[in-house]
Amino acid sequence: MTALAQHVDTASDAVRAANHATMRAPLDGPESYAVVGGLTELAGRLPQLLDYLSRSLRRADPAAHYDDRGRDPSGALHAAHGHLDDACAAVVQAGEHLSTAHNHLGHLGRHTASED
Repeated sequence: MTALAQHVDTASDAVRAANHATMRAPLDGPESYAVVGGLTELAGRLPQLLDYLSRSLRRADPAAHYDDRGRDPSGALHAAHGHLDDACAAVVQAGEHLSTAHNHLGHLGRHTASED
């Protein structure tokens, strides 16, 4: 496994652990602000990685590969980098939505018992 694959695997494990933590009590606005902020940062980092993968596949030599379906490997390489480009665009859009949600949550506070 390459160092890049190991880093992505570690990140995936971290998201799995975060998903597991969703089995607890719901978060309020200020608590959600911190989580959405982290997700905004995560989404902001993914386009660079997706673009790198797509560029790598565009440069890959089809003659150095085979397709176990008996097809020309250039088709699989082309389709994969096209879908990575689409994923990148979707992640950018998701990041924009997360950033907007984060901004809205940043305006929320929690009433304390002494304020009631």
